[in-house]
Amino acid sequence: MGDEKLLNPRVIELEGMAMIGKVKKARMEDCEDFPEGWKRIVAELEDGSVYKTGCMEPDAAKRNFMVITLYSRKWGKLINTGDEE
Repeated sequence: MGDEKLLNPRVIELEGMAMIGKVKKARMEDCEDFPEGWKRIVAELEDGSVYKTGCMEPDAAKRNFMVITLYSRKWGKLINTGDEE
């Protein structure tokens, strides 16, 4: 599994990492052994490590993924620099 972390961070911890610019990219993946459509969020950090959340219902996964993506692409930069676009 290499650098993949099996710590299963809670979503709020992953959002915090995205907020301070540690999340390089994120994606959703299907969960096995769960009801159809359940997803987990997989995030690659700046240091190359990979974190996976626990499996969650599709709507919750989509909302959380959107927030993590927005923090890592835009909001985190505004928080860290205080600049506005």
